[in-house]
Amino acid sequence: MTYPALRTWIGGVAEDSPEHDGSWLHDPNTGEQLAPSASSSLDQVDRAVAAAARAHDDGRWRGLGPEERADRLEKLAAWLDDRAEEIAHLDALNSGVPITVTRLFGGANGATLRDAARRATASGDVRDLPAEQGGVRLHRVPWGPTALILPWNAPSAMAVKKAAFALAAGATIVLKPSSFSPWSAQVLMEGVRESGIPEGVVGLVQGGGAIGRALVADERVAAISMTGSTPTGRAIAATAAPRFARLQLELGSNNAAVVRRDADLAQAAKAIADGVLKLSGQWCEAPRRVLVDRARRGELAHLLVEEFGRRVIGSSLDDTTEVGPVAFADRHRELAEQRERLAQRGAELLQVAQVPAQGWFFAPTVVVLDGPGLAEEVFGPMLLVGGYDDEDEAVRLANTGQVGLAGYVFGADEEQAAALGTKLIAGEVKVNGTSVLDMSPASAQSFFGASGLGGHGDDDVLDFFVGKRIVGRDRPGLPL
Repeated sequence: MTYPALRTWIGGVAEDSPEHDGSWLHDPNTGEQLAPSASSSLDQVDRAVAAAARAHDDGRWRGLGPEERADRLEKLAAWLDDRAEEIAHLDALNSGVPITVTRLFGGANGATLRDAARRATASGDVRDLPAEQGGVRLHRVPWGPTALILPWNAPSAMAVKKAAFALAAGATIVLKPSSFSPWSAQVLMEGVRESGIPEGVVGLVQGGGAIGRALVADERVAAISMTGSTPTGRAIAATAAPRFARLQLELGSNNAAVVRRDADLAQAAKAIADGVLKLSGQWCEAPRRVLVDRARRGELAHLLVEEFGRRVIGSSLDDTTEVGPVAFADRHRELAEQRERLAQRGAELLQVAQVPAQGWFFAPTVVVLDGPGLAEEVFGPMLLVGGYDDEDEAVRLANTGQVGLAGYVFGADEEQAAALGTKLIAGEVKVNGTSVLDMSPASAQSFFGASGLGGHGDDDVLDFFVGKRIVGRDRPGLPL
């Protein structure tokens, strides 16, 4: 297969990415080298931001209005619909996520664009506000050039989601995909060119941390939307703070699942195993810790590892695979090191015995250990199971450490389970399920604690990319 060249896109034109550090993109299923990595230069970062700034200043995109922007986004959506299988294949190679899942992401990219355009059109760029004197209007105004920093675990879905809502809102953008998963962003850029989005509105730079740091440090970048690790998010926040750049940061969280005493353990184990193993264990809202009545801790742990053992582990390109490899060698090494640290603390390790010998397959593991676990996020197919004596202790443990994204509660009495869920520090708490998708089309979810800034309900995401400006005739006769 021919893989997309890692080009830098500036002003609607693809350029070579001239910097090389000798690293390669690999097939996570085998460890085979597939293509050399490439990085943009710092000059290219500067020029990409300059192009986005010019496009913002002259209004060539936001000035079209939401309906015309929606027409262009519909063309991009149709173009991506036609490339869905190619995108699914590239994402499965870049992330280790099974192709049955990356097909769902690739097939939904067009719908994401259409939904963002629909929401922006419904909101409008300008609307009249009630005022007795009349002539008062609310204007939704993009902040300015916006940096989109993308994660590696859902490459096309995150690139399209961030770009769709930013573009629908009228913002100009510069994307930086992860250096581990850059290919589907290249396909997206080809679609941007074909769909008639004006030159300079969308740029793309390639590379690792140095390129990301240069992009977010640029004084012209007015807003930054990033999904990734907590250390990277802290660094971005520190860089952006002096100029008060707007931030949306979705970071790490060791999400807790509380299993109440009335729960069916077998049903809970199946749902929790489904949750932790989705995307080969690599999604930010996966359950990472399970808290259960201490007397039933061993029973639940063994049910979980039995569920792990029922999953088909294999190549991310195989249609029968349910759990693929982790995305790259460093991810595998970090998981192995975390597992060893937990073992040194006295944890019992229960893991699937058979995984492929080649590639970056990490044996799905249940770690039996009381307490909050590791301070940092565990991002892969590994789950901590600990006990509690009463639900007050369960809530205290669930809210300890790096938390804030998601939580889960399992119990036969769903009303009582939901009541317990309101006590968890999390933006989203699901009862008796671990699905990836939102529970409601109107969902809104804030990032609590150290899990980030902002949120990712769809209307919230759209609102992030704009400021609100009131313009109109002042009220006559006011006393002050």
